[in-house]
Formats: sequence, C-alpha cells, structure tokens
Amino acid sequence: MTDSSNVQDENIFDDFKEICFSELSNLDLTTLDENIAYHIVEENFPECFIARFGNKLLIRIEEHIYTKYWFHKYHASVFANAMIKAIKRLRMEGAPFSNEELVDDEDGVHIFIKWTLTEPSNIDSKTFGENISLAFDCVFERANSMLENSDSVLILGKDTGKGLELLKRIQLHLDNLGFYTYIIKEQPDIIGESVMQKVLRYGLSSRFVIIENSEPTGHLYELPHITKFAELTSIVLQRQGEGSTWMLEDLYYRLPNIKKFEYTNNNLEEQINGGIDWARGYLKSFGDFQKHKLPWLQKK
Repeated sequence: MTDSSNVQDENIFDDFKEICFSELSNLDLTTLDENIAYHIVEENFPECFIARFGNKLLIRIEEHIYTKYWFHKYHASVFANAMIKAIKRLRMEGAPFSNEELVDDEDGVHIFIKWTLTEPSNIDSKTFGENISLAFDCVFERANSMLENSDSVLILGKDTGKGLELLKRIQLHLDNLGFYTYIIKEQPDIIGESVMQKVLRYGLSSRFVIIENSEPTGHLYELPHITKFAELTSIVLQRQGEGSTWMLEDLYYRLPNIKKFEYTNNNLEEQINGGIDWARGYLKSFGDFQKHKLPWLQKK
C-alpha cells in the first residue's frame, strides 16, 4: 500500500453508481469522473465507495456489523471500537488510512465502521483490488490481535490537579494513536485489593507502562514493583530540569526494561512517540532472544 494522504472531501461519495469490481477494472482509473463515486458490493470483497480526487483514488471502506447476527467472541461494540483503534495504529505504522468513523443507531443494532484508503490513480487494477482487500483484512486482524493480547498502556504519575491534566494529555495522545489506556485513579476499585495489587493487575495486562516522573508522588512506591518485580517495559517521561528523585537514576542504567525520556511542554507528544518506538524495539529484541534461546518457543 502507498503513502497516506489527508485529502478528503466527504461530499465526493454523495453521488454514486453501483458497479462490480471487474467492471471498474476495465475503466481508466486515472480519468474517472471526479463527480461520481463507484459503490462496490459483491461477495468476498469489502464494501466500499471509490472516487478519484486529482491524482489519487479515495476508497471509503465500510464494515457493517448487524449485532443480531454477530457471533464473534467479543461483543460487537467492543470489536467495533477495536477496529477504530486498529486503523489509528496502522496509520501510525505507515498505512494510508484516514477519516476513521464509527456510527451506530440508537438501539445499537447496526454498527458501521468506516475509513478511507488512499491510492494513486495510476495503480494497476490487480494491485488496486488486492490493496482494498488487504486494508480490510489488516484492520480486522489487528483489532482481533489487540483484544486477544491486551494491547493497552498503563499511565502512572501525579493524578491530582495539573498532574492529572498532564496524564490526560498523555492519554489523549495515546488514544489518538489507537492504544487502550488506563489511568489507575479512574479504574474501579475491588474491595479487598490493595492499591499495589490494582496497579500490578493493570500493569501486567498492559503492553507497556508510561510513568510521568516530574514530581514525587505515589508512583515512587509503585515504580520498583513495576520495573523490578514485575519486569514491565516502562517508559519514564520527565520534564527537562525536573524529576521526582535522584534515587531512580541508577535504574535507567541497571535495568534494560526501563528508559527515561525528557520533554518540554512543546515536544511532549514527540517524546511519547520516541518512547513507544523504544518500547517496541525492546519488546521485539526480547522476543527474538526468547525464540532463539528457549527450546519450547523454537519452531520445529
């Protein structure tokens, strides 16, 4: 699939004609009438609207979940939200996706997941059809994988006043990237469970942990349990020139599963992205080591 484009005019899909993909393949895609969209509904092919906008083809892919006939292991609304997050995650990884949208009726019987795939108008028809199918399959499979593997992020740090506002800013950025996120304060308590047990419960079900460490708060008690005992992959965010305590500095050298990223107010999101890239690299490297060294993970 090609690079993404933000070019989008929602009105471009208002006027359309029904067509099968084989008919569309016989047309010159570079000269399609820009005032007409082509609606493809055929068996074993994603439902979509295709229109030309300059030298690009905009493909509006739609998945309709009719909840009365939904037999997936995850609830329809849960899976629909996972698809939206999957689209965002795939876009972050370079997929040419944009304009994701989730629409459902008041009764929750019909749920529509929509997103736009962008391709060059001079693409050959065979590759064009393959890319549309691939775009749908990638989103569906990633959504399923995210739910199966608890692909979420635990966010820790000062959770009152401006500290909570900062955690919310971090959460918003992660949400926009397609991650499931948890701020401990906002999660329901279980009677008989300590705060530390609650943190570990969410931490162990997360792909990695982000710790905002600019001020000394309760996370100082939680951090050693998370990084040493539970060995969780941990991204530490810290404002330049600030920090909770010098007592943590040796952890960044001694433990490979934790790394500090210093930020300013203007580049926080950029540093979060850097932390995510590091976490991915660390997890992949560790996974490769396991597959190479551990006999029960080696393929026969």
